[in-house]
Amino acid sequence: MAKKSTSARPSFYEAVFRGKPKVVRAFLQGLVMGGGLDATVFYNFSDGIEHEGKAERLVEMVGLRAHGCHVVLDGATTALLKKLRNRIVGEMGLEISSIRRVKSARMEFEFHTYAPRYHGQIMDLLHELPSGLKLDGFWTDVQEDPHAKGVEAYTAVHDFTSSGKGAVIGRVDLLVAFKADCERFPLMETEDVKLTLA
Repeated sequence: MAKKSTSARPSFYEAVFRGKPKVVRAFLQGLVMGGGLDATVFYNFSDGIEHEGKAERLVEMVGLRAHGCHVVLDGATTALLKKLRNRIVGEMGLEISSIRRVKSARMEFEFHTYAPRYHGQIMDLLHELPSGLKLDGFWTDVQEDPHAKGVEAYTAVHDFTSSGKGAVIGRVDLLVAFKADCERFPLMETEDVKLTLA
């Protein structure tokens, strides 16, 4: 009899809590620690995950709706939340307004460099993506002007310039980790991770 493969792609869900982010974080940390879970938890307010469109954020900002805390969780932690949902509302006073599966995630980026060394470092980062992530719509432009070498101190001309723009798409957990890696490069700018929900 053939064995079932256990290398299934992990699933992730976005849970929306109505409440203060500090309270939600403390509750989830207690749930994970108390349950002995090996959980994956990302918070929109600290991990760079865009949670809604501009209209929804405006409604929150002007006070027409209570502040929400959007959290991305692994499948096992989400299953526990669903099981305890009524108790969480009754005993903790935290409302879970929605739980939706994350189909994929996307992060846009761009960079501008003025030295081949920095361009090479960024290219290495982009071309060594982990399995589960891929580049989308990426382009780069490199210009070299040997006549400008050594005059950078006197003019705004550089002997080497490069720029690039694109997106990285794939699993949300890998993309949040990749976004953190990108922050080591001050010449690279990243946008928040955008989720595609089921």
